[in-house]
Amino acid sequence: MKRVILSAVLFFLLPFTSALANDGYVFILKARGNPYWTSMAEGIQETSKLNHIQAVVYQLENDRAAEEQLNVCMTAIERKPKLLAISAVTPSVGIQCIKKAAAAGIIVADMDSNISVDAAKAAGVSLAYTVGSDNFLIGQEAAEYVSKTATKRPLKIFVLEGAAGSIPGQKRVDGFRAKLKELIPTANVTSLSAEWDMLKAVSATSDLLLRQPDVDIIYAANDKMALGAAEAVRSAGKQDQIAIIGVDGTSDARKAIMEGRLSASVAQLPYLIGKRAVELGVEVVKNGKTGIVEVTATPVLTKAMIEANTDPVLHYVR
Repeated sequence: MKRVILSAVLFFLLPFTSALANDGYVFILKARGNPYWTSMAEGIQETSKLNHIQAVVYQLENDRAAEEQLNVCMTAIERKPKLLAISAVTPSVGIQCIKKAAAAGIIVADMDSNISVDAAKAAGVSLAYTVGSDNFLIGQEAAEYVSKTATKRPLKIFVLEGAAGSIPGQKRVDGFRAKLKELIPTANVTSLSAEWDMLKAVSATSDLLLRQPDVDIIYAANDKMALGAAEAVRSAGKQDQIAIIGVDGTSDARKAIMEGRLSASVAQLPYLIGKRAVELGVEVVKNGKTGIVEVTATPVLTKAMIEANTDPVLHYVR
């Protein structure tokens, strides 16, 4: 069952219950210093309060802390919650976690499209739901934006990839390359991982511009890397020559778009993902459904779109 969420949501700032009884809910996220995960945590916390459920949100130190996430998973299982939902560092870590949780009689779910229903089934686990963005589509939307806005041919494009082993990161790059090959087959694409990190993106982009000063487009698989690329481009004096597209639609990225440092960002809706993770959790605990697949919208934010403020999807952007 696949659902696409497009309607507006009202947001309320409320505290959440930190204590967890045996009938509670656990949500395991990634890096606490990343605005994306902070926003998702807020969606979980506020919606848990509205639904009168006890919830604990765990956040890791960074997006690559695989061992830490497994340890957190074991701690969460010991709490014996009704439901455990995870945004896994890697699919293998996620599968290990949900297998152990399911064996302990806990309902398991995925956030942020890291574990598919089929992958869980292959591991012998019935995934209650998965909710998040379509990361392959995100890459496609970035390529479509490039095709519509870039008139130069042939184009030289630099792609900043996320951490190795990240399925969402790989899908964003794969979707971009696939759609670009269809729309602009003559494009020359170079890619390098900056591991989701802003400073690494600054370094990688600076090095690239020394070797290839005629780059036209930079596509970064998240906004932190896009902002790092923007800093390197500014330092090279090429801010009027290179278009930069990010992913996530964070507040820092939106500010950079309005200031002209970024051209666009394919926005995700982490608050809504967190909200729906709670609402679906309550639903499946009550009715026992499994295999729910819910996809959230991913609008391409530009200065014109933000200034017009007429698209209802902007209600989701935080």
